[in-house]
Amino acid sequence: MLDSKFWARYFKVYDVLNLLIPYQELLETICDELEIKPGEKILEAGCGTGNLAIKIKERGGEVIGLDNCKEALDIYQKKDSTAKIVLADLREKLPFPNNYFDKIASNNTLYIIPKEKQLDTLKELYRVLKPGGKIVIANPLKEHKVFKIYIEGIKKNLKKEGLTTTIKKVLQFFIPTLKIFYYNFFISKIEFFPSPQELKSLLADAGFTTLSNGKLVYANQSILIVGKKL
Repeated sequence: MLDSKFWARYFKVYDVLNLLIPYQELLETICDELEIKPGEKILEAGCGTGNLAIKIKERGGEVIGLDNCKEALDIYQKKDSTAKIVLADLREKLPFPNNYFDKIASNNTLYIIPKEKQLDTLKELYRVLKPGGKIVIANPLKEHKVFKIYIEGIKKNLKKEGLTTTIKKVLQFFIPTLKIFYYNFFISKIEFFPSPQELKSLLADAGFTTLSNGKLVYANQSILIVGKKL
């Protein structure tokens, strides 16, 4: 498992993803699947630098962002000084009572948790979710290729904003992108990425009813699955 120093370095360049249309589409898709109602308590489990949490808040959700990387949470708070954050580890018991959240989102996080701990983590998320509540999980496929996300982003940007603006963006994210590629090389070698069927089985074993077989998102490099606590 990669250590906290690795993730602190990773999150320093992570927000280059905000320049990519596929990443923004992923965040919007997760929010759509959550079907956020104003005032709902929503947990983002593994919020990182807060990009998804900020989107959830914009749609009216009362979001709490949880992560075990202080450096990532610091970046999040610089973006939103009123952000509600919790420094905690998803591998441990969560600091919330039973049936506390209306909904839970987790984006590109489960794979960071060791294989033998992933079910325990999902059981904890089940515990803190209210009956009738929904969980939306997006996780990279084992065979995901980061460069495909960037290529798709460039194609979509060319279509949307034209050549000149796209070239400016490519130059802007070139160095951070090289670092992302470098970090993802280590991530892909060390972390465990459950297959769509494995993820669906993990959710079922944790107590959730899955509402779909999952769909490909993020330039077809991640799977998104929705579950419900009955």
